[in-house]
Amino acid sequence: MNHLAHIVLAGPDDGLRVGAFLGDHVRGRRELASLPADWADGIILHRRVDTLSDAHPAVRALLRRLQPPWRRYGGVIFDVLFDHMLTRHWHRFGQVPLARLADEIDELLARHAADLPDRLVLFSRWARERRLWVSYGDRAMIDEIFRRLARRHGRPGPLADGIELLDAMEHDIEQAFLEMFPDLITQADNERQRLYSMRSSM
Repeated sequence: MNHLAHIVLAGPDDGLRVGAFLGDHVRGRRELASLPADWADGIILHRRVDTLSDAHPAVRALLRRLQPPWRRYGGVIFDVLFDHMLTRHWHRFGQVPLARLADEIDELLARHAADLPDRLVLFSRWARERRLWVSYGDRAMIDEIFRRLARRHGRPGPLADGIELLDAMEHDIEQAFLEMFPDLITQADNERQRLYSMRSSM
């Protein structure tokens, strides 16, 4: 899953939302002890969501259809395209208007900038300037994201051309998303309740 999906699955809790972003920046379990408990829970939830989405039969079936050189990068590309599909079906999965959620995310990341990794702060500023959260439905934004990912990856590969998979497999990607995401919502809800229960019992 990519950023927007992780935010939706984190629910309305600000701490879990911060952790949803930190999930790509904090490795292992040792660093969790130095973070606020709700941020650490958000990271745990992020990792659980990634595991569940990678293992979902609809996603695995989609990945099996890819041929080299796409297969190696398919997971990353589909994560971005699933956010694209999430905005397309926001009327079904969004709990608040997307523009309102975008403002909440931008404000949240700005408020905690002093305590976030530099790379995440730079990303949050870029996302705010580019109106990322309301632009995932735009092909131009998706194309820009893939080009940024390719530059960050640094090695030759098809990441920069990820939009080609949308053109080639749009219907199948959409159907896989619609099959997977309701399952992730249910599982993320259960995981959040488990984390809340563990925190309240301490």
